[in-house]
Amino acid sequence: MPLFRAVRPTLVVTSLVLAGTVPAAAATAPEEPITVVPLTATDGSLTGLADAGLERLQRSARSVRTQSVPDADDVAVLTAPIATEEFYVAGVTWDGVEALPHDAAVFIRVMEGGAWQDWAQLEVEAGADDVGTTGGTEPYIAAGAEAVQVQITGDAERLPANVRLSLTPEWPGEDEVVLEEDAPAAALAPSTDPLAPVPAAALPFQQQAPRVSAAPAAQATTQAATATRAAVPVPRPAITTRAGWGANESQMAWRPSYAPLRATVIHHTAGTNSYTQAQSPSIVRGIYSYHAITRGWGDIGYNFLIDKWGRIYEGRSGTLASATGQMPVGAHAAPFNTGTVGLSIMGDYTKVGVPSAAMNAMADILAWQFGRAGLTAAASSGMVSPGTYARPKGQSLGRVFAHRDVSATACPGDDIYSRMGWLARATDQRVDAVTSAPAPTPTPTPTTPAKPAAPAPIADPITHTGRVYLNNDWTPWSSVDFPLGDKGSQIFVGDWDGDGTDTLAIRKGNTFYVHGRNAAGSLQTVVQYGRANDEVLVGDWDGDGTDTFAVRRGKTFHVKNTISSGDADHVFVYGRTGDEVLVGDWDTDGEDTFAVRRQNVFHVKNRIAGGPADTVITYGRAGDHVLVGDWDGDGVDTFAVRRGIAYHVKNTISGGPADLVLNYGRRNDVVLVGDWDGDGTDTLGVHRP
Repeated sequence: MPLFRAVRPTLVVTSLVLAGTVPAAAATAPEEPITVVPLTATDGSLTGLADAGLERLQRSARSVRTQSVPDADDVAVLTAPIATEEFYVAGVTWDGVEALPHDAAVFIRVMEGGAWQDWAQLEVEAGADDVGTTGGTEPYIAAGAEAVQVQITGDAERLPANVRLSLTPEWPGEDEVVLEEDAPAAALAPSTDPLAPVPAAALPFQQQAPRVSAAPAAQATTQAATATRAAVPVPRPAITTRAGWGANESQMAWRPSYAPLRATVIHHTAGTNSYTQAQSPSIVRGIYSYHAITRGWGDIGYNFLIDKWGRIYEGRSGTLASATGQMPVGAHAAPFNTGTVGLSIMGDYTKVGVPSAAMNAMADILAWQFGRAGLTAAASSGMVSPGTYARPKGQSLGRVFAHRDVSATACPGDDIYSRMGWLARATDQRVDAVTSAPAPTPTPTPTTPAKPAAPAPIADPITHTGRVYLNNDWTPWSSVDFPLGDKGSQIFVGDWDGDGTDTLAIRKGNTFYVHGRNAAGSLQTVVQYGRANDEVLVGDWDGDGTDTFAVRRGKTFHVKNTISSGDADHVFVYGRTGDEVLVGDWDTDGEDTFAVRRQNVFHVKNRIAGGPADTVITYGRAGDHVLVGDWDGDGVDTFAVRRGIAYHVKNTISGGPADLVLNYGRRNDVVLVGDWDGDGTDTLGVHRP
């Protein structure tokens, strides 16, 4: 392994943070340093690491120039293969935003699982409007790489000062370790392509379009926007919050500012497409660190990131907290950051097709944002292209456009770019599906229109002597509390109206008193279903975004898809009479299904049907009280076990130790699990009769 020299103080180990959306690793994992490979010094001269690869080539044999491989004399920097600590994001930076010569090209390749990946070109990234003094490339994402090599073509004497390769680990802090120039070469698998290939013709964004310099967003040319509509409350898709993917908010040095939403800019990232689901949050943290710290932007540039499975991650701070029709100014497509929502799919789709799950996730985000802002996606945004190889200068831009439409870049790859029209249409179709729902026919009046009558209040026969305490995080203090229920009440949790927020229902016999808000006096619906001695389960059985009831009698399940009385919509047999039954969305398909627990063995089923389980795991102890929730906002429900006031939370459907252990509440509390604030993550509440 190469030798490292620490250039900042020792690492700070984070203490346990009891935040409901923070994964266990975020609360307990120590911050790791960013590895830096220096390529030029403060005077612009090459470091010993920068040309170690060239020296190897010169010692072996002179490279032969072909149409696809440059001569070694045309290469300014070629490091030797460097073994490093595991990293997830890489990028090259330098002093001076415009200091890298326009004819220089930066390439990188990484080793993953003992095999070298193909060389990839890193484009210069000028995403922020206030660019500061550090220039740099786009981030390159990796699937836990263990080695790296960098090549820069051009004239070595024209390179800027402090060219550096930065490698971010799984939990990046602000400390750095810089490789020593005399570090011994690592013994790595050889490669048959020591130099990065160069296309026979220059890349179009290098040849035909000048680099679009970052400029104040107000200078972006605009025209009148078209096609607005009435605002539509399209449901918000499942989104992993910043806390959910483990953002270290102490690293953020940017104060959110907002502007009216007008359009979206679509991106992809450079790098691997072979990352796993478990690695996605690490990649998001790496991009955050590279943008916020290495580039000096103070925060991640994109508003949302989407992995190849269609899981959505909140990016720039303030995005989920933005008011209707507003969006934080981003740092992803200068000078078009103001009034746009930046979406980036994680992966490189220059040569391969983008997964449909990722495209659908983008349409879901845009339908939610455009719908509530009253915008038609397939319409003009009023923005105008500054002139790129993809669009001539002055051409009007729609509300859905790509990064290459406004900057000298190949982003977001040809496959995604070819689907911009589909994305706009799919967005409008989602909004239209909400608006096409039947609306009540207003009663006409020939004279002065009457004000709509307020709904008649529902008489509440229950004397609420109990109290509910709900927490939006994992702190000991409740976020909201109110009187509800009594000693004879059974409390159930569900999103009864599809607004993304869980509320409560009280059961007395076979009568359910459904409340629409987490507040006193909020009784919304009273229905009768099943028998007084039935076991009751709650879930979204048909994926329509609303929770309803099911009752269990022995091993027979009677599932209802609406909050109403009457016969069941689906009846089936599953498991054994003595099984403990749990409900959750185990596979992120939007539909809740069952799991049965026998002692400490869980049999998980991904469909509402009989037959063998899809997954079987062992977790906890036979005497544990088991809870189900989406604890980290990744769209997957998992288990937690309760022992007294100690909660052992697991963020994956797997055995092994808990990801988070904490104390909460009192031993005799009736514990509730729900998403009380609509942020996409489940937390705890208690009922005390």
